[in-house]
Amino acid sequence: MKNRFLCPSCRADLKIKNSVIFSAHTTGGNKGLVLFSPELGNYSIVHVPGFSYTEGEHIDFFCPVCHANLGLPEKGKDLARVLMIDSKQTEYSIVFSEIAGKQCTLKMKEDTIVESYGEDAGEFANFWGAEPRY
Repeated sequence: MKNRFLCPSCRADLKIKNSVIFSAHTTGGNKGLVLFSPELGNYSIVHVPGFSYTEGEHIDFFCPVCHANLGLPEKGKDLARVLMIDSKQTEYSIVFSEIAGKQCTLKMKEDTIVESYGEDAGEFANFWGAEPRY
């Protein structure tokens, strides 16, 4: 997969081999590293053994390089964002849920949803005033 994933603050590459890496903090105070699949709509994750969370718990995600909070409080306290540059060098915002177990990923160009993934994506589409375009 040729897509690059970047921190929106420092633009550091967050993808290593076949994983996108984040620093994470749970509401319960647990901290650790979390690896997501770079395939949009694939919700498999790997985390360090000591990092635990419960279904439905809010998890804050941070850039592991500059430590910027990736949250989007202006759109919803339960959303985070990274940048993705595809093989054609087109840049998108990738917005995803910070709630453990919620399957929502939105691929956006400016403030327009280009694609949505996950069974819970519809819950968040209205933050941009439009339904997903396929």
